[in-house]
Amino acid sequence: MIERTGIGASPGVAIGPAYLHVSQMPDITRRRVEDHTAEVERLLRAVASVGTRLSDLAATHGEGSDEAEVIGAHLLLLEDPEFTGEIRDRIESESVCAEAAVSEVTEESAGMLESLDDEYLAARGADVRDVGTQILRSVLGLPLETWDALEVPSVLVSQDFFPSETATIPPGMALGLCTEEGSATSHIAVFARGMGLPAVVGVDLPATEPGTLIALDGETGQVYVDPTESVIRTLRDRQEEQRRARASAADRSRQPALTRDGTRIEVAANIGSDTDASRAVEAGAEGVGLFRTEFLFLDRTRPISEEEQYEAYRTVLGAFGDHLVVVRTLDVGGDKQVPGIEIGEELNPFLGLRGIRLTLARPQMMRDQLRALLRAGTEGRLAIMAPMVSGIADLMAFRSALAEAEQSLAADGLPFAADYQVGIMIEIPSAALVASRLAPHVDFFSIGTNDLTQYTLAVDRTNREVADRADHLDPAVLRLIGETTSAAEAGPWVGVCGEMAGDPVATPILIGLGVKELSVAIPSVPTIKERVRSLSLEECRDLAARCLQAADGAEVRGILEGA
Repeated sequence: MIERTGIGASPGVAIGPAYLHVSQMPDITRRRVEDHTAEVERLLRAVASVGTRLSDLAATHGEGSDEAEVIGAHLLLLEDPEFTGEIRDRIESESVCAEAAVSEVTEESAGMLESLDDEYLAARGADVRDVGTQILRSVLGLPLETWDALEVPSVLVSQDFFPSETATIPPGMALGLCTEEGSATSHIAVFARGMGLPAVVGVDLPATEPGTLIALDGETGQVYVDPTESVIRTLRDRQEEQRRARASAADRSRQPALTRDGTRIEVAANIGSDTDASRAVEAGAEGVGLFRTEFLFLDRTRPISEEEQYEAYRTVLGAFGDHLVVVRTLDVGGDKQVPGIEIGEELNPFLGLRGIRLTLARPQMMRDQLRALLRAGTEGRLAIMAPMVSGIADLMAFRSALAEAEQSLAADGLPFAADYQVGIMIEIPSAALVASRLAPHVDFFSIGTNDLTQYTLAVDRTNREVADRADHLDPAVLRLIGETTSAAEAGPWVGVCGEMAGDPVATPILIGLGVKELSVAIPSVPTIKERVRSLSLEECRDLAARCLQAADGAEVRGILEGA
């Protein structure tokens, strides 16, 4: 038996034969052509064929799903003149065949994005490579489906999977997914969670023969090649426990999350689009704890207008009625390029012009978003929060921008919300340490544990060489959460919207530290509600106090295991 540890990307246990899959562009020969028109027609037919296929895939996965959102971004890429337009220009200007133009432009565009030190753009590079491969296969007359050799239910193993490949896995044929590349937030993780498939990414597997028995645990990130009978029995037992727990949680997903001694913890959803709202309501979410508005800006070929934003925001607010919807203002910057926003090259974009720093530097863009939000606020219970606030200056500038947006709407005679909540994300250690000075000026704090952990421990969580050091249970991170909740005792409420909120292991610590709201990925809502119901506030407080005194994350886990 060989054991490896990667990054758990989608919970669950999978045991089965290995199916080795290779994602790559077909080999082509660069040919000169005389008839440019005929080659462009070949390209356009291929683009249309891929567009039809992607539209069908999006419909199969359901409007508003994370998978449909990814596929929708691919459809936009097909219409992007900087991609497919460049392919056409290459055919006409260099007199090359369509397949060569597709291959060259795809490799150049994807390579440029993948060379940048940014997780989002690396994922966009994979999108370009995925769409380009589909176009190339269509130009060459090759089948777009790639699973003909998958004959028995298997654990699918690859260096990585294109989203279009994952979306077309034959039903019932994938027991789990295992990749060498990827992170917990990559497309493969999104698709695996949406399809209910266990997945481990970023794992360095040894050379493996097809059909070799593979077992993996999508929670711990452990992968076993040719596991022993003892390991198989242990994982089978865990698999059955997980099945029973999911069934029980789903049955009670619409009920409130009350601890055993009656303390109410609100469990909300993290969403990325207006079409996610209905799925969140169906899962039992008690509102939205994080609406990531950047997705409205990023996957498009032109800037988004105030009116378009207004329509998206009002849809979400209307879907949740009396439940609070927390909307985060645009959180991009560094290497994350947005149409209409010019950002210079930065040596370290994670510490550069991003979040509230960027939007304060682009007042018209912030004004449009705040006006759209305030107008939509008449449709429900609105909360607006700013990301990447480092101290009082950022917060007061944000409040000033809100006041100016209100004044402009009043001057235009447009109705807008007057009783909305204002909050900030606590994701920079400095904000946690001065939270007592920030508290009088906000209605709530929302702790973004992903970046708070990254900045506190100086760890790039997307770098698999050090990703295991990005531990949100490290006492340094827990103490900053405690600083925040202590500062808010007499005023604002405190929620958590990072990955830690969706980690059942961390739930008792967060409750014990005084967190009142947990905002999680939509599929995790029932599970976290059920976890809350198994706890008592007094026990959580005692556990949190002990964990704050630990030396490191390993000691914290030891305390939790002994509890």
